[in-house]
Amino acid sequence: METKHLSYFKVENFKRFDSLEVNDIGQFNLIVGDNNVGKTSLLEALLFDDEDYNKFLICLDYALENREIYIEDYKLNYLDFYLRDRAKPLVYTYQLTDKPAISSLTLTKKNRNELAEAEANNMVVSLKLYDSPYLVQLALNGKVDMKMILIEKDRQDIDCYFPFMGAKIFYDEETFDFLSKISPSNKKLESLKKELKYFIPNLMSIEVSNFSVSNDPVIIIRESDSDNPKALAEYGDGTIKLFRHLLKIEFSENSRLMIDEIDTGIHYSRMKEYLKKVLQSAKSKNVQIFATTHSRECIEYYTQALQELQMEENGRIIRLANTKAGIKAYTMKFAEFENSLSAESEIR
Repeated sequence: METKHLSYFKVENFKRFDSLEVNDIGQFNLIVGDNNVGKTSLLEALLFDDEDYNKFLICLDYALENREIYIEDYKLNYLDFYLRDRAKPLVYTYQLTDKPAISSLTLTKKNRNELAEAEANNMVVSLKLYDSPYLVQLALNGKVDMKMILIEKDRQDIDCYFPFMGAKIFYDEETFDFLSKISPSNKKLESLKKELKYFIPNLMSIEVSNFSVSNDPVIIIRESDSDNPKALAEYGDGTIKLFRHLLKIEFSENSRLMIDEIDTGIHYSRMKEYLKKVLQSAKSKNVQIFATTHSRECIEYYTQALQELQMEENGRIIRLANTKAGIKAYTMKFAEFENSLSAESEIR
């Protein structure tokens, strides 16, 4: 079974990273480091896809929107927001866990007015279909392709899953879309209900209702001890966040999922069990997790969760540090970060 899990990753000319190299990546990776060292930027860099270039480019745009940066059509090539030096290409070097070879993907900005005649002839269909003036040349292991930077109205007809969860606690159109794809008799829904009972013990059913004051869809929870259904939004942040994490994991099977500030909104008394449920679900769906945190408590509960689940070999902590040579990544295996915690060393 092929996966998109990474064992090695390097990105060059991406935001604050002149060159950031991450070695010995595990299935579960907790990313730590000081404020503004680039933890969220690393998650965004990991959005790359070497099989579906349109999806990759759209995900970069979604990541900007996640930061509430909106690019008006035609005004700017949104790739500019990711390039440390706009005159240089963006370069990925990586190795997948099930492939022995190291691969390279290079992105170079282009403009449709600068295309040579041969390039324009090869892209004639795309140039007619899309209005954007911006293009990107992608070279995977030397094999060159050219894609449009799709603008908002071009993206509407492309179904694109965004494997990223921001720190804000909410559920969006994507959540409704995912839930609507799950049949009431589907095993995925039963699995979701079973895990969510940690926060809602009397959970009986999860439904999508179009009845609301704003006419927007609402996720409805029915409990066995009440005749009155409740909207998911009426429950606490922890319940909503676990729901979204589990749903995202269901649709990230055999791939990667990036989670920003995984512990936000979770009370410390529930943190360990919460992390265990996320890790167990990711393990069963073969999902590789990259998650950030600022919290020592989260690191401690992550360590305990791995140990109690007997998943020590799967866990890593990746610490980003600002050095004289630039931002560097240091990967710690379980024994190393467990010993650091026992010695009360600072690893955040």
